[in-house]
Amino acid sequence: MKKLILSAVLLLSFSLFAQVVPKKPVSSEFSWRILQDAQFAYDKGEFSKAMNLANKAKANRVAESDYEVYILDVALSPLAVRRAGENFDSVLEVLKERDQTEAISIINRYLSLYGEKFFQYSVHKMEDWVEAKRVYPEADFLIGKIYRLEGEYKTAIDFYEKARLESSFLDIPDQIFDILYEMADLMLHQHENEKYKQALLLILDNDSNFKDNVLRRAMLKIIDADKASNVDRFFDLFRASSPKTLNALYNISVIFEEEGEVENSLFASALGTIESFGHILDSISGRDANFEFKSLAVFLNKIGEYEDISLWCEQNHFWDNLIAFCKKVAARGDIIYANATLEVIAENSPDPYTRAAAKASIIR
Repeated sequence: MKKLILSAVLLLSFSLFAQVVPKKPVSSEFSWRILQDAQFAYDKGEFSKAMNLANKAKANRVAESDYEVYILDVALSPLAVRRAGENFDSVLEVLKERDQTEAISIINRYLSLYGEKFFQYSVHKMEDWVEAKRVYPEADFLIGKIYRLEGEYKTAIDFYEKARLESSFLDIPDQIFDILYEMADLMLHQHENEKYKQALLLILDNDSNFKDNVLRRAMLKIIDADKASNVDRFFDLFRASSPKTLNALYNISVIFEEEGEVENSLFASALGTIESFGHILDSISGRDANFEFKSLAVFLNKIGEYEDISLWCEQNHFWDNLIAFCKKVAARGDIIYANATLEVIAENSPDPYTRAAAKASIIR
């Protein structure tokens, strides 16, 4: 009887142990493939299907994480491996000797994507990260967009916020801007003005120039000198390019102005102007290697040679912000500098509406 009981216990223990071994994911069911299908369904307007697939992608992401953690744990647990320490090269050498090909493949894949520094040069920190990678912010973002279309705004915001908080696990880091702009747009749609402002500031948290007080003081010093000669000098001195934050800078500048935060509004507008300028200059230089900035007049004329760059200027508020910048400078009392800039724009902008707006804005 005792032998029968012992056998039953051993069999049960083995069964329980076998159940905790995660199933190896099938390539056709990888979470990114399922999410891709969900996005296709969303684009076709099949929102119920997109929702189901997005949730499936989330479940598959958890299963993938569980499996990879299991493989790494099994490979890294033996004493011989633990003696190798944290260093990736040392650990990989031991794993190679022990023929742990799957664990080696997982480690090398993440090293190729992120590098050793990302994991603080520790194989066990990588394992911890893989375990935390059970979340799927891209899927949560898509689910949030579906809820928004269905009018479930609070639920949509909850999913956007979840995606934002877990954005360090985004496969494409820059998608954080899509998430934040979507949050801001929904807040604007809901007339949640303070929350809209905070969403814009979250976007600008990703722009180091916006938080650079040295840059702010330098820009204001050039403006406040109130010299016509500083028109070209302003663009010659400052170089910054952060195209993902341009719309946020433009909109926060408007909000600051409405709230009476005059200097903050001017700086946001000045920075948006310089960041747009930097992006455009990079685009032009990529096509004309001999082009160098010599004057704002030559630069504005050069924009007119490229239809796509001109379209980008229109879509990203370059012209609107340039005029708004000059008006804010004038309101600050720096009339000479503002008028000189407006005169250059009125004579050289390839956009007729901007030329007319600049001419009308000159203070006589």
